[in-house]
Amino acid sequence: MFYVKPNPDLKPLPSQACPGEPLLPLEAPPDPASGQDFVLILPPEVSEAVLAFLPPRDLLSAACCSRAWRERANTDSLWQPLCAAEGWLDLYNNQELFGEPQHSCSTAEFLPPTYSAPCLWQFPWLTPTCPWKQVYLRASHLRLNWEGGRYTVVPPLRGHRDRVNCLDCDGRLLVSGSADRTARVWDVRSARCLCVLEGHTDAVTCVSVKAGVVVTGCADGLLRVFQEGSSACLRVLRGHTGGAVEQLCFDGSRVLSAGADWDLRWWSVDDGLCKQVLRGHQDDIQSMVLRGSLAVSSSWDESLRLWDVQGGHCLHRVNSAGVVVLCCQFDGRVLVTGDCDGGVSIYPLDRESGELGPALYCQGHTSDVITPSLPLYCLMMDDSVICSGSADSTVRVWSFTGSCLHTLSGHIGVVRCLHLLKGRLLSGGDRKKILVWDVSTGQLLNCVHRNPSLLHAWCVSDTRIVTASPEPPGTLTVLSYW
Repeated sequence: MFYVKPNPDLKPLPSQACPGEPLLPLEAPPDPASGQDFVLILPPEVSEAVLAFLPPRDLLSAACCSRAWRERANTDSLWQPLCAAEGWLDLYNNQELFGEPQHSCSTAEFLPPTYSAPCLWQFPWLTPTCPWKQVYLRASHLRLNWEGGRYTVVPPLRGHRDRVNCLDCDGRLLVSGSADRTARVWDVRSARCLCVLEGHTDAVTCVSVKAGVVVTGCADGLLRVFQEGSSACLRVLRGHTGGAVEQLCFDGSRVLSAGADWDLRWWSVDDGLCKQVLRGHQDDIQSMVLRGSLAVSSSWDESLRLWDVQGGHCLHRVNSAGVVVLCCQFDGRVLVTGDCDGGVSIYPLDRESGELGPALYCQGHTSDVITPSLPLYCLMMDDSVICSGSADSTVRVWSFTGSCLHTLSGHIGVVRCLHLLKGRLLSGGDRKKILVWDVSTGQLLNCVHRNPSLLHAWCVSDTRIVTASPEPPGTLTVLSYW
């Protein structure tokens, strides 16, 4: 039985630090003169197990009690589970969170988003803050920036001579494709143009970047592969006929492309060879999603197709009976589609048979669900919710059982872009509005008036929003929340 001596120089722990487990014994308290600090007496793993009952705020308060308490509360075994509970494990390798800010100008009405790390050099006897505690502190600051609308406006990225048609970002590199027949590679943190990818004979219509490899699709019907650090084209992928490459999906080694010839083609980036040609659509392909060896495509021929891209055949076809599917999302387990009648359909996938189950249809929007050319979406989903944007100026949040959880109003005009990220929903559309929502409550967190009058292309990461100007000359606007 242990008792902590009162010390007027130390901050006390909250009285209800461990709900249901009082800090003092239920019997009459012992004489304070005989009290001992359990952190000093118990084995480290036992005292850590006790501290693990504390919520993060109380754990930080406990670290202020004494040097011993600070050291015991400064372990990855305590802070990694707290990061996991918030969905922040992927931020451990986020170099931007642990680097110095690159830009200082800010037009935010609130405090700048800059994070100031604790200065421990004044206390050389303390051990450095453990890595997962650093992640938690920085991620908490980043969340407050998003919720409070605290961001830095990076100087515009200029260089394109015509409108920007497409964007993609891998967290480190940003690639923009333009009607000026070039693609540009930018360093996300420094906002510098690293190289200009030339050689296209028509407008660049779609781009994708993975691990330093850039793939572009062009209105001349060709795909081109480039390597980071060089503007020279590594190889040209030839096969589409009769028009532009309209969409592409790139997984790092293979590319799935959709052309104006109504075909889908499955390519190897390493040798530039077309491995499969997927035929069946009888009109322009509207949307396409790739997950592993499975792909989904929808077309103006009023059909929806599930493909085995490795085997080169159609696993399932859905005829939509006069309704065109304009956008779709697919995670390998569930397919969600949005159609021109304002409906959202949810199809479970039977992995054994490779077929889609009966659709659960959700009706609620009062106008057409709109999606422009990829990579823009007005339909997004994660493991818990589905979000749809519409020409009725609303965003709806759905459960996977088909219930409408929230109707989010605030836009004027078409909602053209959605992005789900760690419990936040970003929506963009007409009239210079980007709205940030808490997707669990439907609460509007803040409104950003920074995008062009018509938001047609954007990239969103943990720390940034990048939007493209729809007018020539194409410029990129970067809002940094870190």
